Amino acid sequence: YKRAKSFVRRVVNSRFKWRGSGLHGPPRASLRDSAFVFFGVFVVFLTLLKINLGIPDDFDFDAGWYASSLCIVWALTPAPVGQPRQIVAAHLWNMFVGRCVQYIPTGCFSEGCSAGDHLQDFVGWGQADTGGRGMPMIWKQALAVGLGISGQAYFGILHPPASGLSNAFAKYSGWDWATFASVMMADAVVVTMSLLLLNLSESKQYPMYWLGMSW
Repeated sequence: YKRAKSFVRRVVNSRFKWRGSGLHGPPRASLRDSAFVFFGVFVVFLTLLKINLGIPDDFDFDAGWYASSLCIVWALTPAPVGQPRQIVAAHLWNMFVGRCVQYIPTGCFSEGCSAGDHLQDFVGWGQADTGGRGMPMIWKQALAVGLGISGQAYFGILHPPASGLSNAFAKYSGWDWATFASVMMADAVVVTMSLLLLNLSESKQYPMYWLGMSW
C-alpha cells in the first residue's frame, strides 16, 4: 500500500515538472564563429566522405554517422559528450552491442510466419510458437538501442550520436567486425583534424581532456 501511495504521489508531482525550470537556451554563435564552424565541418566531413568512397567494400561504413558528432565537436566544443574518449568508447560500445544482437536469430513469435513477418510487433507475443523461431527485428533493434544507451550511461562514455550504431549494426548484418576498424580510423580522422583546425580559433580549445577518468 505504501509503495502504491508513493507511486501515485510521484505521478501527481511529475506534472509540475512539465512547466520546465525557467532556464534559458544556449546563446547563439556569432557570424564569425558560425563561418568557422561551417568551414571546419565542411572540410572534415568531405574528408570522411572521400574515405568512405575509397575504402574496400569489406571495410565499408556510413560517413553519415558522423554528421551529429561533428555538430557536437564543432558547435558545442567544450561539451563532455564530444571529447575524444567519449567518441571512441561510445562507438566501440554501440558497435559491439549491435554486433552481438546480430547473433540473435531473426524471426517471429507466431506459428506459420512468413518471410516478411520478422517485423511483427508485440501483438504476436500471445501466440508465441513454443518451437521458437527467433526475435522480431524491431525487438532486436529496441534491445540493441536500450543496451547501447544504458551502457553508455553506466560506463560514463555518453556520446549521443553513437547510439545510432547499435541500431544500425543490429538491423544490417553487413556491418561486421571489419567495420569496427573503419569506424576507429574515421574517429582518428575526426579527432585529429578537429584538434588541428579548432585550436586555430581564439575562442575554442579541443580537446578539453583525453582520458578524464572519474571512476
